[in-house]
Amino acid sequence: MSGTAAATGTGSASCRFAHYFVVCGLDAETGLEPDDGAGENFEQSPIRRSFKSKVLVRYPENTDRNPFNKDAVNMLCMPRGLSFRTQADRLDPQFHSFTMSSDDGMRSYGFVHTFYEEVTSPQIITAMHTLYQMHHVERQSSSSASSPSSSSSSASSPSTSSMDSLVSSLDESDAESLAGVPVCLGCAGSFDAARDTLYVSKALCLLTPLPFLQASRQFLSQLHQAVTSHTAPPLPLESYIHNILYEVPLPPPGRSLRFHGVQGPIMCQRPGPGELPLGEYPLGEAFSLLGVDNMVQLLTCAFLETQVLLYSQ
Repeated sequence: MSGTAAATGTGSASCRFAHYFVVCGLDAETGLEPDDGAGENFEQSPIRRSFKSKVLVRYPENTDRNPFNKDAVNMLCMPRGLSFRTQADRLDPQFHSFTMSSDDGMRSYGFVHTFYEEVTSPQIITAMHTLYQMHHVERQSSSSASSPSSSSSSASSPSTSSMDSLVSSLDESDAESLAGVPVCLGCAGSFDAARDTLYVSKALCLLTPLPFLQASRQFLSQLHQAVTSHTAPPLPLESYIHNILYEVPLPPPGRSLRFHGVQGPIMCQRPGPGELPLGEYPLGEAFSLLGVDNMVQLLTCAFLETQVLLYSQ
């Protein structure tokens, strides 16, 4: 019986609305690791730098015909690594999407809801506090140095790099040794563990076989609202994740699908064989970001089959 159930489960994976649910964020056990791929700038305050994120949770472990690529999903969910903030910064959630293509041409579509949650790990808070104090001391020493000694300040950059290898294994004596260092209260990018609340980015992601952008965005947003709400949803959150992974089917071509999210119904529609491909990406956003003239030029190049390169930060 278990063999039949397993075969049924794997065989139906390609007919499901979503293949994976993923959570990426800070791994408190490994601590703060500089994200080399994000292009570190050691002149910046540590709270403005990027640190490595990890895939914290994924369901299921794997599906047939679509093996999970942990490194690729983590990079695309959090392309700039972990982002830290304090209560003085804006903490609005953000949403983005991506596409993954396998060697056989099969595509998967990722939809990511990124939000900020409070850091509760004392080791991470201590590490960030100590990193900021060391950065502040170095800035003060470099600013007080005379111009002929500028070469010596550039030679000290390796020590800055070694400073950023500081992780959650900092013991209390390291933090206490810098306790008397004055911090820049109110400065942009400042952090004082006794005064500030530290927040870090976390990403909720759905991987789907078709680009159901609006439905995925609504589901992830509702899930996040339920997590932060003081009122618990009717069912455990795991029930809603199980539902969208295993019980919500892929709508047939030309049909609509209505399923229950965490806080309300969600609708999606799949085009028929003779219709244009599914495209739920709002054109208004593209026009607001690129401007009318650039959009007209971009569409003209696309219609003329000219190669187009978009460069962005």
